[in-house]
Amino acid sequence: MAATKPGFVVRFTVMLMLMVACSTVTARSLMKQTVGAPSPSTSLVYRLRLDEETGYCWDSLMQLQHCSGELILFFLNGETYIGPGCCSAIRTVGRKCWPTMIGVLGFTAQEGDMLQGYCDGEHDEHAPPSVDATVAISSNH
Repeated sequence: MAATKPGFVVRFTVMLMLMVACSTVTARSLMKQTVGAPSPSTSLVYRLRLDEETGYCWDSLMQLQHCSGELILFFLNGETYIGPGCCSAIRTVGRKCWPTMIGVLGFTAQEGDMLQGYCDGEHDEHAPPSVDATVAISSNH
């Protein structure tokens, strides 16, 4: 077996260390570095419209998740009762927040219209009578 020269080992070690050092210097992070705050159009709050004004939209959407059993029975068995909380959530999501969200939840446009119509009818039945109706009733007696 041939003996290696000490000068060769030293040069090889120095070259190896230089190569490692050079590759370390040129390496960069794979994650995108951001300077300062993220731009408004890319923030999650902006994309999901998570401001104080739309908090009730997300609450209503969560309420729809909780009353999904009522909604399924409404269409499957013809059960004609949807609770006031569920109807309130349907009206809020369908009118004030994201009108197309009912469709995203798996309901057709017709089913969404049926839910809105049912809940509007329920809302009208539970609303206090108007002044005109009260006057008409008292004038008949």
